[in-house]
Amino acid sequence: MSSAESNLNIKYSQNEIVNGEIIQKLVNQSSITKGDLVYDIGAGTGVISEALIKKGARVIAIENDDELYLKCKQQFINQDKFKIYCIDFLKWDFPQGQKYKVFSNIPFIRTADIVNRILFNKDPPEDCYLIIQKEAAEKFTGIPVDTLASLLIKPIFWVDIIYHFKRQDFHPVPSVDIVLLQVEKRRCRLVPERYYGLYKDFVVFCREGADRTIKKALKNFFTYSQLKLLSRLLNIDYRCSPAELNFMQYLTIFQFYLSHGLKNVDLIRGAEENMRKQQAKMVKIHRTIKRKKHW
Repeated sequence: MSSAESNLNIKYSQNEIVNGEIIQKLVNQSSITKGDLVYDIGAGTGVISEALIKKGARVIAIENDDELYLKCKQQFINQDKFKIYCIDFLKWDFPQGQKYKVFSNIPFIRTADIVNRILFNKDPPEDCYLIIQKEAAEKFTGIPVDTLASLLIKPIFWVDIIYHFKRQDFHPVPSVDIVLLQVEKRRCRLVPERYYGLYKDFVVFCREGADRTIKKALKNFFTYSQLKLLSRLLNIDYRCSPAELNFMQYLTIFQFYLSHGLKNVDLIRGAEENMRKQQAKMVKIHRTIKRKKHW
């Protein structure tokens, strides 16, 4: 096999769910109802799509592998509730104003990018069920401690691990634990939409820098007396790292910030975008190095 063929297989690699009974049970227990529009991302052979159709949902399947796309398309060729597209999901544009849900077994190697694409587009899903690695799910839920990912998700979504699969439910059998993550859009956002971008910048700014303390992170936004008040209210030790703050503490601090004049707001604007650009740059460098090793 050539290096190009090897990279292609890695790109499309996925642990296919083979336990159709479990999937049907989970779909039946979900919020998905007859007539709902549901996306199956990384549809593979169509196990999830089949369960969704039996539930009465309308399905849009996304499959980037040409061979699997053709097999899946043929399987549902006479099904008017099913449409499939052969495209990289990261290039997919959700129609604006469309209400939909997601139930997918996504490629584990692209979990972070796909989750970001699903949750942070202009019209996020009403409810989302993702079969992913347990370790990744714990980062999104903030178990055992909140991560940057969980801090950015929680103002808009309720998030939880709702099912633990057996490794034998998949082929090939994975070497890691797999779970079902539910991410449901909150009926009432914890941060208003017009302030959500600022919230993300605020959190990223506060957490950046390995040697930063909570006091150093917040000194640009609050007076000494305000910091003392927050310390008493939230039981915060300002000598600790900002990474030790949980979601409710960040939410309270940000709400306090909104109610006290948005001091030095220009200092934090663009922090999240700059972080993502830096991450993308690092990923590009890593991939370049990895390709050179194959050469």
